[in-house]
Amino acid sequence: MNEPDENRKIIEQSIEYLVPGMELARDVCSSDGKVLFSQNSILAQHNIQKLISWQIPKVFVYAEVTTANPIIDPKLQKFLNTYNQSVTVVQKAFDDIRSTQEIPIDTLAATADDIAAGVAETGNIIDRLYNLPPCDDYTMYHSVNVSAISALIAIWLKYPPESVNAISLAGLLHDVGKSCLPTELLNKPNKLPPNQYEEYMKHVTLGYDLVRKTPNISQSIATAVFQHHERRDGSGYPGGLTDFHIHPYAKIIAVADLYDEGMTINCENPQSKLSPYLSLQKLRENVHRLNPKVCIIFTDNMVNFLSGNQVALTDGRQGRVVFINKDQPARSMVQLDNGTVLDLSEQTEVSIHYIIR
Repeated sequence: MNEPDENRKIIEQSIEYLVPGMELARDVCSSDGKVLFSQNSILAQHNIQKLISWQIPKVFVYAEVTTANPIIDPKLQKFLNTYNQSVTVVQKAFDDIRSTQEIPIDTLAATADDIAAGVAETGNIIDRLYNLPPCDDYTMYHSVNVSAISALIAIWLKYPPESVNAISLAGLLHDVGKSCLPTELLNKPNKLPPNQYEEYMKHVTLGYDLVRKTPNISQSIATAVFQHHERRDGSGYPGGLTDFHIHPYAKIIAVADLYDEGMTINCENPQSKLSPYLSLQKLRENVHRLNPKVCIIFTDNMVNFLSGNQVALTDGRQGRVVFINKDQPARSMVQLDNGTVLDLSEQTEVSIHYIIR
């Protein structure tokens, strides 16, 4: 089986714009996982007619014109530069907050605006975030990741640009209270004993106190920082609030925070073994605790980018994802290296473990 050619740009093309001579970048599969046309097939007019008759809406093809260095898209490269600069800014800001107990809001607001602008210009950059930092000292990366993911969700929800910027800043500040905690509480909080976890939970109150005393910052941003661990069923903290009482910005950050935690702080795999399938599935399983609209628009948009990955299964076998199960992404359809297609929704013992980089 051929691997996708990473030196060629892959685009998703609507069937109506297909023309003879285009080359498929991924297999085209039916809803039951059957391969209709294989990767690297050159499309002829009769192939296109078949796709239309099968009501396949879109396929992945290689770009017809390739630049000298297609892998480095200028907009993407600009965002990655912004991302790396943002991590440095957040690192220094957290250090300053520890000593001064004051948020350098002008610097962080400008950083959040840059992140939001980069996301708006570049589109879905989430997969790229996890090609960059390791899980070590995740707090700074986590803050920038949540800012970027929150901004992207806000764009998908069609918030106006000013609100997207505010949500991006709230995401950047959501864990600012951790700057007031002992560093030993910040690594793997999911494994802390109960007494230390109670201390860790204070980061939301500490963060709120820092943000609300900062001039020229809205109450909505401060509230989002305070409430991002609240859950609509009342199971969250610090107030045990239910759906109606949780700020809309906090609901967005909650989804971004949980997804990124699943990929970083709570990840059980080395950096090379990421499982967005499992992280998205955990979000789906917790949809009753989160805002359903936010959760579903995020997971539905994300799964569009997860087909075609080479993955390892929990039993050690390897294959390529050919069809996404939106309700249980870790139990999607996988074509094994020997050609067998497994519908993991019918398997009780096997699921997708991680992406093979």
